[in-house]
Order: sequence, then structure tokens, then C-alpha cells
Amino acid sequence: MDLIAQDHATLAELVRAEFGWTPTRIEAMAAGLGTRRFHRLFLDGQDPSTLIARIQDTEANPTARATPPPAIPEAPVWLTEPRLEPLRGFLEAAGLPVPRSHLHRPEAGIDLLEDVGDITLADAPDSRRDDLYREACGIVTRLQRLDADASAIPAFGREFDRKLLETKAWKWLHWTIPLLLERAASRDERAQTERVFARIADLVEAAPRRLSHRDFKAENLHLAPPPRDALVMIDVQGAFLAPPEYDLVCLLYDLQVDLDEAFVEGTFESTCLALPDAPAREEARLRFDAIAIARLCKDVSHVVHAGRVRGDLRRWHEIPRGLELIARAAGRLEPTFPEIEALTSVIRALTPAVLRADSGDWE
Repeated sequence: MDLIAQDHATLAELVRAEFGWTPTRIEAMAAGLGTRRFHRLFLDGQDPSTLIARIQDTEANPTARATPPPAIPEAPVWLTEPRLEPLRGFLEAAGLPVPRSHLHRPEAGIDLLEDVGDITLADAPDSRRDDLYREACGIVTRLQRLDADASAIPAFGREFDRKLLETKAWKWLHWTIPLLLERAASRDERAQTERVFARIADLVEAAPRRLSHRDFKAENLHLAPPPRDALVMIDVQGAFLAPPEYDLVCLLYDLQVDLDEAFVEGTFESTCLALPDAPAREEARLRFDAIAIARLCKDVSHVVHAGRVRGDLRRWHEIPRGLELIARAAGRLEPTFPEIEALTSVIRALTPAVLRADSGDWE
């Protein structure tokens, strides 16, 4: 029995045991690049009529491999993500839009959640887009007003820190550069990149810390059908404390949505004024660009690694936009971070390498 069939048998038995219902069908759902699996359960004649099963895998998903690249080391590990609960329940109690829970089985790694549909902010019609992005920014300001003891809600004991930033630099140097350029990062590239990330860490450490979703991108904001008809956050378990600009970086410099820069600028500035800490414009802009570089380097690295090592090319087309956004933020930072030229120079080599991969020259 394959993994999907095993999941479906387990879920069918769980629903029968807990609710006395028999699913009429169960469908596997497309997941992200991680190891969690998702299924939609159809429960004709019941209320609710559908549920989403979230299964936390303990092993890497089996995937087809691409042409084997040079030996690539495993990335250093930061903090292990906590379980979905109690954070989901805490956010729901605070009035934040998250899926309702119908069953939480931590020992099995299974959650049965409200089905908030398949339409995300990335799919929003042009007529609603601006209003929905303002709604999303309002969620950011509400998140940042929350507080709790870390012993009760572990997210408040997790912080965006220097060690996490070092893992992002490591992935850029050990995954993106070798896997795209088919050579190790040079000594100068390593030294300059590490200096850039150390400067970013200095900015992060000096900033106020507020609760952040951590992956607040359009794909993780679903436009729930009526009666909600509003954005609902998913994938909240990675939340941590970060500078107030962090979630805005995720939302406005998203690999998967090409937003007009004028819209990004206006939305960023108006939202900053509404944040609890209301950071000064220049300070906020500096942190936004610095955090954007760190996050985008990590995002691009994950897409490159998935494509070249695991053969998962679903998001390969996002790499050029990621490189362009890094270059855009780096250009604004260059007067403050002259060593950032190390990033912009290697990006000029990485872009044609991505195009070469698209042409099949690596096969």
C-alpha cells in the first residue's frame, strides 16, 4: 500500500471512530516543498461536508530525483517547529482568522481542520486585490498586538535571531551557488556574504520583537467561502517573534505574486503607521530590505534544492523573480552595506544559470 493509500485508510478509520461518519471520498491535495501532507475528506450529508486533514510526516517525502548533482550537505537545523496547537487555538481565541479545529491528534501527527477552500490571496480577482491586501496587512497589525507567556504558547519563546540568519546564508552559499553555478562559493563570496548577514543580524537584534506568522505569503492566506468570505491564515505553526517588518516582507516580496513596486511602497508605508511600534520610515525601510534579502536568499535556495536534489521543479519558475527582488533590495541597501556587492555580482551569474537549467542543458 502506498503512502497516500495508507493516509486515506487511516483517516477513514479515524473519522468513523471519532464521529461515526464514513467519508464518501478522500482526495490528496497538492502540498508545498515541505514534508506535511494534506487531504480533503468529503462527508456528504454531514456538517461540515468537508474537512482538511493535515498530517505531520516524520520522514522525507519520496520524490523523483533530478540528474544527481555534486554532493550537497544537509542544512544546519534551527529550532524544530512546535505543533499546530496550542497556537492555533490561542489565535482563534484572540479573534485572528485561522481554520477551526475539529480534531487534534498530536500522537498521530494528525489534525482535522475547517476547509477554507482553495482560493488564496494569489488567486484574488483584480477588483478585490487591493482591498484584500489591506485586509492582510490588518491581520499583521492584529498579530503584533498579541502577547503570551512562552511556557503556554511556545511561539513567544522563539525569536528570529542570528543563528537562524546564519542558516539562511549557509543555504545560499552551499545550495544556491553550487547547484546553479556547479562550483563551490569562492572564499571572497563566503566572506562577503557572511559579513552581509552579520550586518542584517545586527539590525534584527536591535529591533523590537512582535509576533509574526513567519510565512505570511499569499499562498498561506485563503479567501474562505461564505459565510466567512474573508482571509484565513493557514500554516501558522512556525510563528515566532521578529522585527515588525518581517510579515510585510513575506507578503509584499512574495516569490509567487508579482506586485507593482509602487503598490508595495504605498502599502508598506501605510501599514507601518498602524503597527504597535510604528517604526520610523527610514528605519523600517532599512529593516525591510535587510530582512527581504535574508528571506529571499533562503526561499530561492529551497526552490533550487528541491529542483536539483529532489527533482521537484514545481516552483523553479519562481527563481528569476526571487533573484530580481534580492537585487532590488540590495540596490537600495548598497550605500549602507557596501559589501552587498558580493550578492549582486553573483546574481548576475545565477540568472543565466537558471535559464540554462530551463533549456535542459543539465540533463
